[in-house]
Amino acid sequence: MAQLHPQFACKVAPSAGGKVLICRGTIRPTPIHASYHARIEYRIPIKPKVWIEAPKLERRQEDQRIPHTYADDRPCLFKEDFRSDMALARTVVPWLALWLVFYESWRITGEWQGGGLHPTPQDLERASDVTE
Repeated sequence: MAQLHPQFACKVAPSAGGKVLICRGTIRPTPIHASYHARIEYRIPIKPKVWIEAPKLERRQEDQRIPHTYADDRPCLFKEDFRSDMALARTVVPWLALWLVFYESWRITGEWQGGGLHPTPQDLERASDVTE
């Protein structure tokens, strides 16, 4: 992570299920996009989870969900694409940058241009489940 994304600082912290890698940093997809403070948490074998800590993700309308997010507005970056042998710096961080491009475009146009599968109701219910 330090080589590819030096703006992210990572540490290993204790957690209820063992140890968790926590990486925090600033991500700006392109010079014309906003900067975001992101947090990535990863505990093998659980898939990494990503949050945008600031600025808060905004809905177009109060009752409208943000596409490709879980119930807690955590970005949904992948369904089955991530494996534990993949480096976060080469997968999750670029996927998050691309997600942010699509998010900003959606905020302007109202159309999600990123394709992919939106989280199902079951995914939304499991958003806080540590075994996802």
